[in-house]
Amino acid sequence: MITWQPRDQLEQPAIALDADHRLDKATILQALREAFSFPDYFGENWDAAYDLLLDEVDQLAEPALWRFSIDGAAEVNEADLAAWLQLMADVCAYADSHQHGVRVVIYSDAEIMD
Repeated sequence: MITWQPRDQLEQPAIALDADHRLDKATILQALREAFSFPDYFGENWDAAYDLLLDEVDQLAEPALWRFSIDGAAEVNEADLAAWLQLMADVCAYADSHQHGVRVVIYSDAEIMD
């Protein structure tokens, strides 16, 4: 399940998907690499990120809440954000089908929330 929340409701650390006031495939993949400690052989593409996130899901012993944030001032590549949202929806669906709960919350005040 993926939900959006206003950024001012963020009370715990979150994975920042943007960097240097931009959000695109490169910043998203770098954020995932760092947050989930992807191995050196990570292929820097959506398929590789998906596979490694499924590995994370398979290791869950209890439901997980993954928090992400997007700076409202970031220049957003909407196609890349849409690709990431689909990837996360697929990861959540996989988790549900394997009785692992993964909830994704995105904190942002950006216009993309609409």
